[in-house]
Amino acid sequence: MRKLLILLLLGSGLWSGYWFAGSSAIQTGAEQWFADAAAQGLVVEKTALTVQGFPNRFDLTVEGVKLADPASGIAWQAPFAQIFAMTWKPWHIIAAFPPEQVLTLPDQTLTIDSQDMMASLRTQISTDLPLAETRIAGTSLSLTSDLGWTLALGEFTVGIRAVPDLGTSGYEFGFDLAPLTPDPGFLAAVKAVSIPDLPPSDLPETIEALSGSILLTLSAPLDRHMGDTRPHPTRIEIGNLDLVWGALSATATGAVEADSNGFAAGKVTVQITNWDRLPALLVAAGAIKPELAPTVVKGMQALASQSPDLKVLSLPLVLSDGQMSFGPFPLGPAPLMVPPES
Repeated sequence: MRKLLILLLLGSGLWSGYWFAGSSAIQTGAEQWFADAAAQGLVVEKTALTVQGFPNRFDLTVEGVKLADPASGIAWQAPFAQIFAMTWKPWHIIAAFPPEQVLTLPDQTLTIDSQDMMASLRTQISTDLPLAETRIAGTSLSLTSDLGWTLALGEFTVGIRAVPDLGTSGYEFGFDLAPLTPDPGFLAAVKAVSIPDLPPSDLPETIEALSGSILLTLSAPLDRHMGDTRPHPTRIEIGNLDLVWGALSATATGAVEADSNGFAAGKVTVQITNWDRLPALLVAAGAIKPELAPTVVKGMQALASQSPDLKVLSLPLVLSDGQMSFGPFPLGPAPLMVPPES
């Protein structure tokens, strides 16, 4: 019994030493990060920085945090930010966000209200810390811009995970962003659009489904070296992309990859059911001018007539020789997937 007690005391002492050494390293590293960011010309403010969670967790809490880049005009501030890690698996990190945050962009300021919004980062057990999975999720999220628009989400999730079958640089990007409530002003603008031969818009206030699964092959793995390797996509494959908004629904599948000149090349097929709801959306979004809407509608009608179901419009997004087109409509230059060497 005495030996067992000694072993327990020794184990407790070693574990306590490990926790205090780890917490001290985390606090020192966090303080150093703030100092380095300030030295690089960023605005970094905080009112407190603490590490707690003994004995099973490392809980880093930063209070009164504000980060800003004067050069870009981008800033973020929140009453607090928290990062958690279990002491026995520090390669899995969880971050918790406060109910209200403020994101400043060069042209507007966004107030972010959320419930239970958390992010997680899990790396593989390796000295290079390759990404295993990262995701952000919450039960609700709303954006309010000082320009007057709003956007609201119900339960949502967005994430990236490694896919070994695609190689060391293969990942799946997945998201589920519905129910999504667009800005009421935009919905009013859609309903105000009047196009000959088309009924008024009957789109509801909420988008019922918006989800997707996209496979990415990158030029280099997402790991601790990515600041130097700067990974970029070399192939993008859309496994599924689904939208359901009242009677309007759309799906997309296909793949693009970099051609010999670095431009995106390939084909993505987009299928739209009840496409007659689409022109009003395009006009309200400013994608087409109101006076061109009747011509666009006639073109869509002609394309839909080639389908067994006149309500279904199927169009290929084709990227070839540095150019792209959507069905018969030219869209201009294709995106450059491989960045210039300079």
